Amino acid sequence: RINAEYMGGVKKMLPKVMIALLWAVLVLGVSCNESGPSDPHLKECKVDTDCPSLHVCHSILNLCEHKPVFPLQSSEIYGSLLVIIVAGLANAGGLGGGAILTPILMIFFGYSASASVMLSYILVFGGSLGNFFLTGLSKDPETGRRVVNYDLAMLCLPLLLMGTLIGVKINRALPEIAIILVLVTLIVILLKKVTSKATSIYQKENAQREAQKLKDKTGDVIIPRYSAIGNRDEDLNDGPHPELTTILEEEKNVFPVRKLTPALLLVVLIIGLSVIKGTKRFPSHFGIEFCGVTYWSLLILAIAVCYAVYHVASHEVVKSYEAKERLGFPFEDEFRLNTHTIGNVSMYAFIAGVMAGVAGIGGGMIMSPLLLEYGLRPQSASSTSSLTVVFTSFISLTLAVLGGFVDIDQVVWFFCLSILGSLIVSSFLNFLVQKFKRQSIILFTLIGVIATSLIVIVISSGIKVIQQPYEYLNFKSVCS
Repeated sequence: RINAEYMGGVKKMLPKVMIALLWAVLVLGVSCNESGPSDPHLKECKVDTDCPSLHVCHSILNLCEHKPVFPLQSSEIYGSLLVIIVAGLANAGGLGGGAILTPILMIFFGYSASASVMLSYILVFGGSLGNFFLTGLSKDPETGRRVVNYDLAMLCLPLLLMGTLIGVKINRALPEIAIILVLVTLIVILLKKVTSKATSIYQKENAQREAQKLKDKTGDVIIPRYSAIGNRDEDLNDGPHPELTTILEEEKNVFPVRKLTPALLLVVLIIGLSVIKGTKRFPSHFGIEFCGVTYWSLLILAIAVCYAVYHVASHEVVKSYEAKERLGFPFEDEFRLNTHTIGNVSMYAFIAGVMAGVAGIGGGMIMSPLLLEYGLRPQSASSTSSLTVVFTSFISLTLAVLGGFVDIDQVVWFFCLSILGSLIVSSFLNFLVQKFKRQSIILFTLIGVIATSLIVIVISSGIKVIQQPYEYLNFKSVCS
């Protein structure tokens, strides 16, 4: 009864607390930064005082540009502290957090919308990398096996990358309002699913605690969750099948280079092709015309390679899981990768990639809740999602650096902030999970970040539509 009342109170208070916190953040940010979220880069100037706050006058172009990272001003100090907290919370749930970090960069640091998106790649990459090293390279204390589902990650990654390549092109054509509406609808659906999953897991945890107390009182012998040899009906004296023993030993390897090699090669190939074909702001050094025949041919080649890698990976994953089922592998959760599951997960991975390219949200916002929906344990879902976000955000960040969209001092500062936030917050959450034996803590953190992101997106998008109606309500050319 007490748990039910507690959960009811949390559900009632959480939205109010998040809304109050968000408005406090917005008011504080606006009060600290007179420039607001508008783009002042086209303003002409003669001296620094002609420019808005956090901007200086370029001595040659006589145009306002953003100040160097150092020395930090008061609003940037507040923003840095907020980035540490938000990036840590977002990456602890395997989300990335680009949707909520971008408005923070606009409000507290005075960056333009486009610059904030580019800088968010640094924060997402650093945070997801820190969370992966902290949790992804650990073992499940109950099973002794790695927490990252590498089969699933390597299955989803090619489709995430393929979707991102397509989504970026769609982003250039669709009006911003259409992108925002799709994104908000998707987040609302995912938020509902995660909330339902969190409540279900919380109730199961309570039931397990009550059962444990009852066993302790009655003195019953507690049977381990998993036997050493899996689920096969066989004589205990025979021992596990040699092939199963090999699989179980391999599952203890927290960093399987063999499984990661195709993904690493795919990332290098995509970055290489992107550099070769160039962009409008970063022309090709090989004389390839932007939006010309060769340009589109290289893009199609990159998409085809992603699909080919996915096709090979899907066959390998099915074969691996069929062998595990046959040998009685002791699965630690409800998740199974069969032909039907692979089809559904693959479809959502592609959609997540498209949305990442269209709206710049990062695939983790969609993948992490979906992995939970399909039965993956919270810690495994978070770590697996973080691994995929590491790859996708690294590609985005590399292209931004090569294109000259971010400076090295910005990369160093924001990378350090995100790493620090990820290590501090993830360590604290892992401590809470181990102390209270509740995986649901990760889910409730996930709910808070998703809900706050939703509120930030709605408010910031509404402001932008009022300020720049033409940009947000009109279609554009893909090659513009």
